[in-house]
Amino acid sequence: MRIGLDFGTTNSGAALFDGRRVHLFPLDPAGQPSTVVRSTLYITRDHQVSIGRQAINSYYRQNSGRPIKLVRQYVGELEQVYSDGLTVVEDVFARVDELSPGRLLRSLKSELSGSYNGTTLFGRYYELEELIAIYLRQIRQRVEAEMGQKVSGVVLGRPVNFVGGADTAANQRAEERLREAAGRAGFRQVDFELEPVAAALHYELIAGQPQNVLVFDFGGGTLDVTVMHVGGSAERRIFATGGVGIAGDAFDRRIVDVLLLDHLGRNSTIRLGAHGKTWGDVCEPPGAVQHWAGQSNDDVVPFPSQFTEALLNWQTILQLNRPETLHFFRQAQASGSHPARIRALESLVVNDEGVRLFDEVERAKIVLSAACFAVIQLKREDLNIWQPITRSQFEALIARETGRIEECVLGTLARSGLEPHQINAVVRTGGSAQIPGFIQMLERLFGPDKVVLSEVFSGVTSGLAIRAASGQKDLIAQHEV
Repeated sequence: MRIGLDFGTTNSGAALFDGRRVHLFPLDPAGQPSTVVRSTLYITRDHQVSIGRQAINSYYRQNSGRPIKLVRQYVGELEQVYSDGLTVVEDVFARVDELSPGRLLRSLKSELSGSYNGTTLFGRYYELEELIAIYLRQIRQRVEAEMGQKVSGVVLGRPVNFVGGADTAANQRAEERLREAAGRAGFRQVDFELEPVAAALHYELIAGQPQNVLVFDFGGGTLDVTVMHVGGSAERRIFATGGVGIAGDAFDRRIVDVLLLDHLGRNSTIRLGAHGKTWGDVCEPPGAVQHWAGQSNDDVVPFPSQFTEALLNWQTILQLNRPETLHFFRQAQASGSHPARIRALESLVVNDEGVRLFDEVERAKIVLSAACFAVIQLKREDLNIWQPITRSQFEALIARETGRIEECVLGTLARSGLEPHQINAVVRTGGSAQIPGFIQMLERLFGPDKVVLSEVFSGVTSGLAIRAASGQKDLIAQHEV
Protein backbone atom coordinates (compact mmCIF):
# COMPACT_ATOMS: atom_id res chain seq x y z
CA MET A 1 0.00 0.00 0.00
CA ARG A 2 1.31 3.43 -0.99
CA ILE A 3 -0.06 6.54 0.64
CA GLY A 4 0.29 10.28 0.23
CA LEU A 5 1.66 12.11 3.24
CA ASP A 6 1.74 15.87 3.68
CA PHE A 7 4.31 16.61 6.40
CA GLY A 8 3.66 20.28 7.02
CA THR A 9 5.26 22.96 9.13
CA THR A 10 2.11 23.35 11.22
CA ASN A 11 -0.19 20.45 10.29
CA SER A 12 0.16 17.07 8.61
CA GLY A 13 -2.14 14.51 7.01
CA ALA A 14 -2.14 11.18 5.19
CA ALA A 15 -4.50 9.73 2.59
CA LEU A 16 -5.15 6.84 0.20
CA PHE A 17 -6.73 7.08 -3.27
CA ASP A 18 -8.64 4.03 -4.53
CA GLY A 19 -9.10 5.32 -8.09
CA ARG A 20 -12.42 6.99 -7.38
CA ARG A 21 -12.20 8.84 -4.10
CA VAL A 22 -9.66 9.91 -1.53
CA HIS A 23 -9.74 8.41 1.96
CA LEU A 24 -8.25 10.72 4.59
CA PHE A 25 -6.94 8.86 7.65
CA PRO A 26 -8.03 9.89 11.17
CA LEU A 27 -4.60 10.49 12.68
CA ASP A 28 -5.44 12.55 15.76
CA PRO A 29 -8.42 11.52 17.94
CA ALA A 30 -8.16 14.83 19.82
CA GLY A 31 -7.84 16.95 16.68
CA GLN A 32 -10.51 19.02 14.99
CA PRO A 33 -10.82 17.51 12.45
CA SER A 34 -9.21 14.18 13.31
CA THR A 35 -7.72 13.89 9.80
CA VAL A 36 -5.41 16.84 10.53
CA VAL A 37 -2.62 16.28 13.05
CA ARG A 38 -0.46 19.09 14.39
CA SER A 39 3.20 18.74 13.40
CA THR A 40 4.20 18.68 17.05
CA LEU A 41 6.33 16.18 18.92
CA TYR A 42 6.66 15.76 22.69
CA ILE A 43 9.42 13.59 24.15
CA THR A 44 9.37 12.88 27.89
CA ARG A 45 12.30 12.37 30.24
CA ASP A 46 11.96 8.58 29.84
CA HIS A 47 11.83 9.07 26.02
CA GLN A 48 8.15 8.33 25.57
CA VAL A 49 6.65 10.00 22.50
CA SER A 50 3.38 11.70 21.65
CA ILE A 51 2.37 13.80 18.64
CA GLY A 52 -0.35 16.24 17.63
CA ARG A 53 -2.87 17.57 20.11
CA GLN A 54 -1.89 14.89 22.65
CA ALA A 55 1.67 16.24 22.59
CA ILE A 56 0.49 19.81 23.23
CA ASN A 57 -1.90 18.73 26.00
CA SER A 58 0.85 16.69 27.69
CA TYR A 59 3.21 19.65 27.49
CA TYR A 60 0.67 21.98 29.12
CA ARG A 61 -0.26 19.45 31.80
CA GLN A 62 3.30 18.62 32.81
CA ASN A 63 4.99 22.01 32.50
CA SER A 64 2.65 24.86 33.41
CA GLY A 65 3.68 26.35 36.75
CA ARG A 66 6.24 23.70 37.64
CA PRO A 67 9.51 24.50 39.49
CA ILE A 68 12.76 25.00 37.56
CA LYS A 69 16.21 23.75 38.59
CA LEU A 70 19.05 24.64 36.23
CA VAL A 71 22.31 22.72 36.40
CA ARG A 72 25.55 23.01 34.46
CA GLN A 73 25.90 20.06 32.06
CA TYR A 74 28.83 19.08 29.88
CA VAL A 75 27.85 18.84 26.20
CA GLY A 76 31.17 18.41 24.37
CA GLU A 77 34.33 20.11 23.18
CA LEU A 78 34.88 23.18 21.02
CA GLU A 79 38.06 23.21 18.94
CA GLN A 80 39.37 26.55 17.67
CA VAL A 81 42.25 26.75 15.18
CA TYR A 82 43.98 30.13 14.88
CA SER A 83 45.91 31.56 11.93
CA ASP A 84 49.25 30.90 13.59
CA GLY A 85 48.46 27.21 13.83
CA LEU A 86 47.60 27.26 17.52
CA THR A 87 44.72 24.91 18.39
CA VAL A 88 42.70 25.47 21.54
CA VAL A 89 40.19 22.90 22.80
CA GLU A 90 37.64 24.04 25.35
CA ASP A 91 34.97 22.14 27.22
CA VAL A 92 31.45 23.35 26.41
CA PHE A 93 28.72 23.38 29.03
CA ALA A 94 25.02 24.17 28.84
CA ARG A 95 22.53 25.02 31.54
CA VAL A 96 19.67 22.53 31.56
CA ASP A 97 16.59 22.12 33.68
CA GLU A 98 17.00 18.83 35.51
CA LEU A 99 13.35 18.89 36.58
CA SER A 100 11.99 19.17 33.03
CA PRO A 101 9.49 16.34 32.42
CA GLY A 102 9.63 16.62 28.62
CA ARG A 103 10.51 18.69 25.57
CA LEU A 104 8.07 20.00 22.97
CA LEU A 105 9.27 20.33 19.38
CA ARG A 106 7.43 22.17 16.61
CA SER A 107 8.09 23.33 13.05
CA LEU A 108 10.80 20.69 12.52
CA LYS A 109 10.27 20.91 8.77
CA SER A 110 11.57 24.48 8.84
CA GLU A 111 15.02 23.24 9.92
CA LEU A 112 15.64 20.86 7.00
CA SER A 113 17.59 23.24 4.77
CA GLY A 114 19.59 24.88 7.53
CA SER A 115 22.54 24.00 9.72
CA TYR A 116 20.50 22.55 12.59
CA ASN A 117 21.60 18.95 13.05
CA GLY A 118 19.82 17.89 16.22
CA THR A 119 19.62 18.27 19.97
CA THR A 120 20.35 16.41 23.19
CA LEU A 121 17.24 15.45 25.13
CA PHE A 122 17.61 13.93 28.57
CA GLY A 123 21.04 12.47 27.96
CA ARG A 124 20.37 11.22 24.42
CA TYR A 125 21.32 12.96 21.20
CA TYR A 126 18.61 13.10 18.54
CA GLU A 127 19.50 13.99 14.96
CA LEU A 128 16.96 16.13 13.13
CA GLU A 129 16.29 13.23 10.77
CA GLU A 130 15.55 10.99 13.76
CA LEU A 131 13.14 13.50 15.30
CA ILE A 132 11.21 13.75 12.04
CA ALA A 133 11.36 9.95 11.66
CA ILE A 134 9.77 9.53 15.08
CA TYR A 135 6.89 11.76 14.01
CA LEU A 136 6.45 10.10 10.60
CA ARG A 137 6.64 6.63 12.16
CA GLN A 138 3.71 7.49 14.42
CA ILE A 139 1.68 8.47 11.35
CA ARG A 140 2.65 5.28 9.49
CA GLN A 141 1.65 3.11 12.44
CA ARG A 142 -1.71 4.84 12.79
CA VAL A 143 -2.44 4.37 9.08
CA GLU A 144 -1.53 0.69 9.33
CA ALA A 145 -3.77 0.26 12.37
CA GLU A 146 -6.65 1.88 10.47
CA MET A 147 -6.20 -0.19 7.30
CA GLY A 148 -5.02 -3.48 8.82
CA GLN A 149 -2.11 -3.74 6.38
CA LYS A 150 1.45 -2.55 5.98
CA VAL A 151 2.34 0.71 4.28
CA SER A 152 5.10 -0.05 1.79
CA GLY A 153 5.64 3.34 0.19
CA VAL A 154 4.88 7.01 0.48
CA VAL A 155 4.71 10.10 -1.71
CA LEU A 156 5.81 13.02 0.42
CA GLY A 157 5.07 16.61 -0.41
CA ARG A 158 7.84 19.16 -0.58
CA PRO A 159 7.62 22.94 -1.05
CA VAL A 160 9.04 24.68 -4.10
CA ASN A 161 11.57 26.24 -1.72
CA PHE A 162 12.06 24.94 1.79
CA VAL A 163 12.23 27.51 4.59
CA GLY A 164 15.71 28.98 4.26
CA GLY A 165 16.23 27.18 0.93
CA ALA A 166 18.13 29.99 -0.76
CA ASP A 167 19.41 27.89 -3.66
CA THR A 168 19.14 24.53 -5.40
CA ALA A 169 21.78 22.95 -3.15
CA ALA A 170 19.93 23.93 0.04
CA ASN A 171 16.63 22.59 -1.30
CA GLN A 172 18.29 19.36 -2.40
CA ARG A 173 19.85 18.95 1.03
CA ALA A 174 16.45 19.45 2.66
CA GLU A 175 14.81 16.88 0.38
CA GLU A 176 17.53 14.31 1.05
CA ARG A 177 17.23 14.81 4.80
CA LEU A 178 13.47 14.34 4.58
CA ARG A 179 14.01 11.20 2.46
CA GLU A 180 16.40 9.86 5.10
CA ALA A 181 13.85 10.55 7.84
CA ALA A 182 11.08 8.77 5.93
CA GLY A 183 13.34 5.76 5.42
CA ARG A 184 14.09 5.63 9.14
CA ALA A 185 10.34 5.83 9.78
CA GLY A 186 9.85 2.54 7.94
CA PHE A 187 8.79 3.64 4.46
CA ARG A 188 10.64 1.38 2.02
CA GLN A 189 9.83 3.42 -1.10
CA VAL A 190 9.95 7.22 -0.82
CA ASP A 191 8.97 9.58 -3.63
CA PHE A 192 8.32 13.32 -3.67
CA GLU A 193 5.90 15.68 -5.33
CA LEU A 194 5.73 19.45 -5.18
CA GLU A 195 3.01 20.45 -2.74
CA PRO A 196 1.30 22.93 -5.10
CA VAL A 197 1.36 20.30 -7.86
CA ALA A 198 -0.37 17.90 -5.46
CA ALA A 199 -3.01 20.55 -4.79
CA ALA A 200 -3.50 20.86 -8.59
CA LEU A 201 -3.96 17.09 -8.90
CA HIS A 202 -6.70 17.22 -6.30
CA TYR A 203 -8.35 20.08 -8.17
CA GLU A 204 -8.02 18.14 -11.43
CA LEU A 205 -10.06 15.31 -9.89
CA ILE A 206 -13.07 17.61 -9.44
CA ALA A 207 -12.54 20.08 -12.33
CA GLY A 208 -13.82 17.76 -15.05
CA GLN A 209 -11.99 19.45 -17.95
CA PRO A 210 -8.48 20.57 -18.99
CA GLN A 211 -7.51 23.93 -17.53
CA ASN A 212 -4.60 26.23 -16.89
CA VAL A 213 -4.41 26.72 -13.14
CA LEU A 214 -2.38 28.82 -10.75
CA VAL A 215 -2.03 27.14 -7.35
CA PHE A 216 -1.63 29.43 -4.32
CA ASP A 217 -0.50 27.09 -1.53
CA PHE A 218 -0.02 29.15 1.61
CA GLY A 219 0.51 27.38 4.92
CA GLY A 220 2.41 27.84 8.15
CA GLY A 221 5.95 27.79 6.80
CA THR A 222 6.07 28.70 3.11
CA LEU A 223 4.12 30.13 0.19
CA ASP A 224 4.28 28.00 -2.97
CA VAL A 225 2.97 29.14 -6.35
CA THR A 226 2.73 26.89 -9.40
CA VAL A 227 1.28 27.56 -12.85
CA MET A 228 0.43 24.34 -14.69
CA HIS A 229 -1.96 22.67 -17.09
CA VAL A 230 -4.21 19.91 -15.72
CA GLY A 231 -6.56 17.54 -17.47
CA GLY A 232 -5.23 14.01 -17.17
CA SER A 233 -1.77 12.50 -16.96
CA ALA A 234 -1.08 12.94 -20.67
CA GLU A 235 -1.77 16.67 -20.55
CA ARG A 236 -0.18 17.71 -17.26
CA ARG A 237 2.57 20.25 -17.64
CA ILE A 238 4.28 22.62 -15.21
CA PHE A 239 4.85 26.05 -16.72
CA ALA A 240 6.52 27.75 -13.75
CA THR A 241 7.02 27.51 -10.01
CA GLY A 242 7.86 30.05 -7.34
CA GLY A 243 7.84 30.49 -3.62
CA VAL A 244 8.92 32.58 -0.66
CA GLY A 245 9.75 31.71 2.93
CA ILE A 246 6.85 33.72 4.31
CA ALA A 247 3.78 32.17 5.91
CA GLY A 248 1.55 32.03 8.95
CA ASP A 249 4.32 31.60 11.52
CA ALA A 250 5.93 34.87 10.40
CA PHE A 251 2.58 36.67 10.72
CA ASP A 252 2.19 35.37 14.27
CA ARG A 253 5.60 36.75 15.22
CA ARG A 254 4.70 40.12 13.70
CA ILE A 255 1.55 40.33 15.83
CA VAL A 256 3.52 39.50 18.97
CA ASP A 257 6.18 42.06 18.09
CA VAL A 258 3.90 44.99 17.34
CA LEU A 259 0.94 44.41 19.67
CA LEU A 260 1.97 42.27 22.63
CA LEU A 261 5.50 43.14 23.73
CA ASP A 262 4.38 46.35 25.44
CA HIS A 263 2.23 44.16 27.71
CA LEU A 264 5.42 42.33 28.71
CA GLY A 265 7.91 45.06 29.54
CA ARG A 266 8.87 46.75 26.31
CA ASN A 267 9.06 50.55 26.55
CA SER A 268 9.45 50.29 30.32
CA THR A 269 12.33 51.94 32.12
CA ILE A 270 14.32 51.00 35.21
CA ARG A 271 16.62 52.92 37.51
CA LEU A 272 20.18 51.72 37.01
CA GLY A 273 21.37 52.27 40.55
CA ALA A 274 18.95 49.63 41.82
CA HIS A 275 20.95 46.96 40.02
CA GLY A 276 24.52 47.94 40.69
CA LYS A 277 25.39 47.71 36.98
CA THR A 278 25.61 43.91 37.30
CA TRP A 279 22.91 43.22 34.75
CA GLY A 280 25.49 41.98 32.23
CA ASP A 281 25.87 38.87 34.37
CA VAL A 282 22.30 37.86 33.62
CA CYS A 283 22.18 38.83 29.95
CA GLU A 284 23.50 37.09 26.88
CA PRO A 285 25.88 38.07 25.46
CA PRO A 286 27.62 39.43 28.57
CA GLY A 287 29.23 42.20 26.45
CA ALA A 288 25.83 43.84 26.22
CA VAL A 289 26.64 45.57 29.52
CA GLN A 290 28.36 48.18 27.32
CA HIS A 291 24.82 49.32 26.57
CA TRP A 292 24.87 51.20 29.86
CA ALA A 293 28.52 52.26 29.84
CA GLY A 294 29.01 55.72 31.27
CA GLN A 295 25.63 55.84 32.98
CA SER A 296 25.47 57.01 36.59
CA ASN A 297 23.75 55.03 39.30
CA ASP A 298 20.82 57.45 39.27
CA ASP A 299 20.15 57.20 35.53
CA VAL A 300 16.87 55.82 34.21
CA VAL A 301 17.48 53.41 31.33
CA PRO A 302 15.28 51.30 29.01
CA PHE A 303 14.35 47.81 30.07
CA PRO A 304 16.76 45.55 28.07
CA SER A 305 15.21 44.83 24.67
CA GLN A 306 16.79 41.39 24.41
CA PHE A 307 14.37 40.09 27.04
CA THR A 308 11.30 41.16 25.09
CA GLU A 309 12.81 40.19 21.72
CA ALA A 310 13.23 36.66 23.08
CA LEU A 311 9.42 36.49 23.13
CA LEU A 312 9.26 36.48 19.33
CA ASN A 313 9.96 32.75 19.33
CA TRP A 314 8.30 30.47 21.85
CA GLN A 315 11.48 28.35 22.06
CA THR A 316 13.72 31.26 23.05
CA ILE A 317 11.25 32.19 25.78
CA LEU A 318 12.40 29.04 27.58
CA GLN A 319 15.93 30.43 27.75
CA LEU A 320 14.74 33.26 30.00
CA ASN A 321 13.78 30.82 32.75
CA ARG A 322 17.04 31.17 34.67
CA PRO A 323 17.33 32.07 38.37
CA GLU A 324 19.55 35.12 37.75
CA THR A 325 17.30 36.41 34.97
CA LEU A 326 14.21 36.02 37.13
CA HIS A 327 16.07 37.79 39.96
CA PHE A 328 16.76 40.67 37.58
CA PHE A 329 13.07 40.81 36.64
CA ARG A 330 12.16 41.16 40.33
CA GLN A 331 14.69 43.96 40.79
CA ALA A 332 13.30 45.66 37.68
CA GLN A 333 9.80 45.51 39.15
CA ALA A 334 11.01 47.33 42.24
CA SER A 335 12.59 50.20 40.30
CA GLY A 336 10.75 50.13 36.99
CA SER A 337 8.19 52.46 35.47
CA HIS A 338 5.75 49.63 34.71
CA PRO A 339 6.26 46.88 37.32
CA ALA A 340 3.04 45.08 36.37
CA ARG A 341 4.31 44.55 32.82
CA ILE A 342 7.60 43.08 33.98
CA ARG A 343 5.73 40.94 36.49
CA ALA A 344 3.60 39.68 33.59
CA LEU A 345 6.79 38.82 31.71
CA GLU A 346 8.09 36.91 34.73
CA SER A 347 4.79 35.03 35.03
CA LEU A 348 4.86 34.12 31.32
CA VAL A 349 8.38 32.74 31.70
CA VAL A 350 7.97 30.97 35.05
CA ASN A 351 4.67 29.35 34.16
CA ASP A 352 5.91 28.26 30.72
CA GLU A 353 3.10 30.01 28.87
CA GLY A 354 5.03 30.84 25.68
CA VAL A 355 3.40 28.09 23.63
CA ARG A 356 -0.04 29.13 24.86
CA LEU A 357 0.70 32.74 23.90
CA PHE A 358 1.46 31.79 20.29
CA ASP A 359 -1.54 29.45 20.16
CA GLU A 360 -3.76 32.34 21.25
CA VAL A 361 -2.26 34.62 18.60
CA GLU A 362 -2.90 31.96 15.95
CA ARG A 363 -6.50 31.55 17.17
CA ALA A 364 -7.14 35.30 16.89
CA LYS A 365 -5.59 35.39 13.43
CA ILE A 366 -7.95 32.60 12.31
CA VAL A 367 -10.92 34.51 13.72
CA LEU A 368 -9.94 37.50 11.56
CA SER A 369 -10.44 35.39 8.43
CA ALA A 370 -14.17 35.38 9.15
CA ALA A 371 -14.64 38.47 11.32
CA CYS A 372 -13.37 42.04 11.30
CA PHE A 373 -12.37 42.02 14.96
CA ALA A 374 -10.72 39.62 17.40
CA VAL A 375 -9.24 39.73 20.88
CA ILE A 376 -5.99 38.11 21.99
CA GLN A 377 -6.48 36.98 25.59
CA LEU A 378 -4.16 35.22 28.00
CA LYS A 379 -5.05 35.29 31.67
CA ARG A 380 -2.94 33.49 34.23
CA GLU A 381 -1.38 34.34 37.58
CA ASP A 382 -0.11 37.96 37.34
CA LEU A 383 -0.60 37.78 33.58
CA ASN A 384 -3.62 39.40 32.01
CA ILE A 385 -3.26 40.21 28.32
CA TRP A 386 -6.34 41.61 26.59
CA GLN A 387 -5.39 42.98 23.20
CA PRO A 388 -7.95 43.77 20.47
CA ILE A 389 -6.91 43.47 16.84
CA THR A 390 -8.90 44.40 13.75
CA ARG A 391 -8.61 42.86 10.31
CA SER A 392 -7.43 46.15 8.81
CA GLN A 393 -4.83 46.44 11.57
CA PHE A 394 -3.58 42.92 10.85
CA GLU A 395 -3.38 43.68 7.13
CA ALA A 396 -1.34 46.80 7.89
CA LEU A 397 1.03 44.75 10.05
CA ILE A 398 1.80 42.36 7.20
CA ALA A 399 1.74 44.89 4.35
CA ARG A 400 5.43 44.42 3.57
CA GLU A 401 5.04 40.64 3.33
CA THR A 402 1.88 41.07 1.25
CA GLY A 403 3.86 43.08 -1.29
CA ARG A 404 6.50 40.35 -1.58
CA ILE A 405 3.81 37.72 -2.00
CA GLU A 406 2.13 39.62 -4.82
CA GLU A 407 5.52 40.00 -6.51
CA CYS A 408 6.01 36.23 -6.22
CA VAL A 409 2.62 35.51 -7.82
CA LEU A 410 3.19 37.95 -10.69
CA GLY A 411 6.78 36.78 -11.20
CA THR A 412 5.75 33.14 -11.39
CA LEU A 413 2.98 34.00 -13.85
CA ALA A 414 5.44 35.97 -16.01
CA ARG A 415 7.87 33.02 -16.12
CA SER A 416 5.03 30.73 -17.19
CA GLY A 417 4.54 32.71 -20.39
CA LEU A 418 0.80 33.03 -19.71
CA GLU A 419 -1.30 36.14 -19.22
CA PRO A 420 -3.86 36.51 -16.40
CA HIS A 421 -6.76 35.98 -18.83
CA GLN A 422 -5.25 32.60 -19.84
CA ILE A 423 -5.55 31.27 -16.27
CA ASN A 424 -8.83 29.35 -15.94
CA ALA A 425 -8.70 28.86 -12.16
CA VAL A 426 -6.70 30.10 -9.18
CA VAL A 427 -6.66 27.31 -6.59
CA ARG A 428 -5.95 28.43 -3.07
CA THR A 429 -5.15 25.96 -0.31
CA GLY A 430 -3.54 26.06 3.13
CA GLY A 431 -4.52 27.87 6.30
CA SER A 432 -2.92 31.21 5.40
CA ALA A 433 -4.68 31.20 2.01
CA GLN A 434 -7.90 31.90 3.91
CA ILE A 435 -6.71 35.39 4.94
CA PRO A 436 -9.14 37.82 3.24
CA GLY A 437 -6.41 40.20 2.10
CA PHE A 438 -4.80 37.52 -0.04
CA ILE A 439 -8.14 36.38 -1.44
CA GLN A 440 -8.81 39.97 -2.48
CA MET A 441 -5.36 40.23 -4.04
CA LEU A 442 -5.94 37.11 -6.16
CA GLU A 443 -9.41 38.30 -7.18
CA ARG A 444 -7.97 41.66 -8.23
CA LEU A 445 -5.25 40.03 -10.34
CA PHE A 446 -7.32 37.27 -11.97
CA GLY A 447 -11.00 38.06 -11.41
CA PRO A 448 -13.31 36.95 -8.57
CA ASP A 449 -14.94 34.17 -10.60
CA LYS A 450 -11.62 32.37 -11.11
CA VAL A 451 -10.51 32.11 -7.47
CA VAL A 452 -11.62 28.77 -6.05
CA LEU A 453 -11.08 27.17 -2.65
CA SER A 454 -9.57 23.72 -2.45
CA GLU A 455 -9.67 21.74 0.79
CA VAL A 456 -7.96 24.03 3.30
CA PHE A 457 -5.90 21.43 5.16
CA SER A 458 -6.26 18.32 3.01
CA GLY A 459 -6.00 19.50 -0.61
CA VAL A 460 -2.27 18.75 -0.77
CA THR A 461 -2.70 15.50 1.16
CA SER A 462 -5.37 14.32 -1.29
CA GLY A 463 -3.23 15.21 -4.30
CA LEU A 464 -0.27 13.28 -2.87
CA ALA A 465 -2.51 10.25 -2.45
CA ILE A 466 -3.61 10.54 -6.10
CA ARG A 467 0.02 10.66 -7.17
CA ALA A 468 0.84 7.67 -4.98
CA ALA A 469 -1.93 5.63 -6.58
CA SER A 470 -0.93 6.56 -10.14
CA GLY A 471 2.52 5.03 -9.87
CA GLN A 472 3.82 7.77 -12.16
CA LYS A 473 7.07 9.55 -11.66
CA ASP A 474 6.82 12.99 -10.14
CA LEU A 475 6.56 16.14 -12.18
CA ILE A 476 9.47 17.79 -10.35
CA ALA A 477 11.93 16.53 -12.96
CA GLN A 478 9.96 18.31 -15.68
CA HIS A 479 10.77 21.66 -14.21
CA GLU A 480 13.91 22.97 -12.56
CA VAL A 481 12.85 23.96 -9.05
